[in-house]
Amino acid sequence: MIDNPPDPDALTLSEAAARRLRQDIVGGGLPPATKLRLRDLTARYGLGATPLREALARLAAEGFVVLEGQKGFSVPPVTRAHLLDVTRSRQVVEPEALRLAMAAGSAAWEDGIVASLSLLRHEIARRDPASDPWLDVYEARHHRFHRALIAACPLPSLLRFCDDLYLQKTRYRRLMESAHQDWPRMLAVHEALAEAVLARTEDAPVLLAAHIGTTAEHVLALLGEAPPGA
Repeated sequence: MIDNPPDPDALTLSEAAARRLRQDIVGGGLPPATKLRLRDLTARYGLGATPLREALARLAAEGFVVLEGQKGFSVPPVTRAHLLDVTRSRQVVEPEALRLAMAAGSAAWEDGIVASLSLLRHEIARRDPASDPWLDVYEARHHRFHRALIAACPLPSLLRFCDDLYLQKTRYRRLMESAHQDWPRMLAVHEALAEAVLARTEDAPVLLAAHIGTTAEHVLALLGEAPPGA
């Protein structure tokens, strides 16, 4: 028996539901450990139960939602173990994607890095960490910068994996961005990283791995936990 193809409208609604849920989970609109009940979600998003159920199943497969048997769906908790898992995974795959990007990168790739750094610099200059809308814009610029660094990597699957891991870590980074931090120093770190990548230095992937690890250390400090190896 041949399955009927999915209805295009239903697929669009399901994708829209997944996108909105993911944004709220990553951005903190749905806090860690929040129960994701269909009746609450239909009222929140104005969508039907079917696309929301499909979106929850999709996000559970991606790791953005937890399914616990009869307890239903919930937002994953913020934990040291998960943060270290995502961080170490990024430190393995993202520097490798960067090595491949530096080997294959063209002038257009370099222009993309310069442009994304300029946008990041602009957002930091107008920073308002107490504003959720500003944090949303800043996070988009920060994500664009990290994507630009590895954009020339010729392996689409590796790029998608890097993107998934980045989004997983965003929930933790939002904790840090809403707290006090040394924004000028943070910008300087990104500028130094961009400079090393554009120069195609051998230590650029090492700098990237260190940057990813430093973010985790700051978040662990905010959570009142010791960094790895301490």
